[in-house]
Amino acid sequence: MSELSYRAAWILPLYRCTPSESVQRFLRRWIIALESGPAFSGTIRKLLQQHYGLEVGAYSYWPWREKPSVLHRGTRIGRYCWVADTVRTFTRNHPFDLLSSHGFFYNPGLGRVSGPPLCFGSLEIAHGAWLGHGVIVLPPTRRIGIGAVVRPGSVVCMDVPDYAIVSGFPARTVGWRVPREDIQSLLATRWWERTPRELRQMAHTVPVVQEPS
Repeated sequence: MSELSYRAAWILPLYRCTPSESVQRFLRRWIIALESGPAFSGTIRKLLQQHYGLEVGAYSYWPWREKPSVLHRGTRIGRYCWVADTVRTFTRNHPFDLLSSHGFFYNPGLGRVSGPPLCFGSLEIAHGAWLGHGVIVLPPTRRIGIGAVVRPGSVVCMDVPDYAIVSGFPARTVGWRVPREDIQSLLATRWWERTPRELRQMAHTVPVVQEPS
């Protein structure tokens, strides 16, 4: 059994049996410190997937200092992403087709209605995306594209194209990180599958970044 598998084999059941959020927070931070930080920890990625329905790719940073539920179930973060601690994602919303959007009208867990609860949807934050301070991502957004930038304070209510720079409420495209004619060739390199060392060697081949218009 590998060291990672051994560590996960006893930490994950312990985490599941621990009702205290303060103890869970300690275990999350201990795992991350033990495994060289949030960009590299494999055990924390297993924990997020099993207990919170979150997927985080290799080398990505996410709101690891916060309670994982600040990102809704169904959120998938690709590789080499940077997601600020204050980002919040939502993969389900209050219904608009009832008399009220209060939980009494749709949540069977509150004991007022029957039937299944609202289901979580899915959200992909694709490889290399950067989401700044205070960003909120709401349904019906399903994808924030590869290499996209979401400026601080933005509220995203629709899909974001690859390498777009978006800003505002609702977030709109205000520029592009690379010349638009170079996007497809850049995606064709599948750079996110490479190691950090390999990426450093190819850095000079990346098109010049443009300032947003």
